[in-house]
Amino acid sequence: MNFNKHLFKAGLMALLMPLTAANAEIILHGTRAVYPSNAREITLQMSNNGEKPSLVQAWIDEGDPKTTPDKSKAPFVITPPITRVEAGEGQSLRISKLPNAESLSKDRETLFWLNVLDIPPKPAKNDKAAPENYLQLAIRSRIKFFYRPDSIKTDSSEAPKALRWSIKGNQLIVNNPTPFYITLTSIVQKQNNSDKTVVLSEGIMLAPFSEQQINLQSPIMTVKDIKFTSINDYGGRVENSVE
Repeated sequence: MNFNKHLFKAGLMALLMPLTAANAEIILHGTRAVYPSNAREITLQMSNNGEKPSLVQAWIDEGDPKTTPDKSKAPFVITPPITRVEAGEGQSLRISKLPNAESLSKDRETLFWLNVLDIPPKPAKNDKAAPENYLQLAIRSRIKFFYRPDSIKTDSSEAPKALRWSIKGNQLIVNNPTPFYITLTSIVQKQNNSDKTVVLSEGIMLAPFSEQQINLQSPIMTVKDIKFTSINDYGGRVENSVE
């Protein structure tokens, strides 16, 4: 456990003189992960697209990006937690739940975050192409990790259509009556001449059974003028219209 903590800190602190930065080469095959509660385990694929091996550390946290692997209380275990991925090759991360995951909510999803820390190797002493002074960076990928209880019988792909929209003064109110987390990447207002006015450009995530208010820059007469883009379980963007 202490080794995990030291590796995490060493990766985040980086080493040596700042001149030339190293690039992350570890690529995750997905922008989010869903863990069905009735699954024994799920698998996440990653690959090393670089020309050198990388040391990779993976862990799940409960929402605090500063959480070290040894301090996380997320009820999941990743195998292997630390691995070497050779250049041009891939690696599977197997994620399984611990017994205390049974205490998680059974009527809605629970959100966690999956971290993958890519620590590139130091240049060899005999590597003439390496600069005398350089910055060695460890780069972390962090994606959403949803725990989905099997008591939820509705289809997650239908959740965006269930959103409830209303207008109150200069605010657009979006209510999520579903047990799913719903991510909206954009909201636009249709115009008569086929032009669009951007209502939301930065994106929001609606927790289950919650609502959010969005300040409007210009008035909207009816919510039926609204189109929005949501993200599905596979990271794809889906365009929707308010009905």
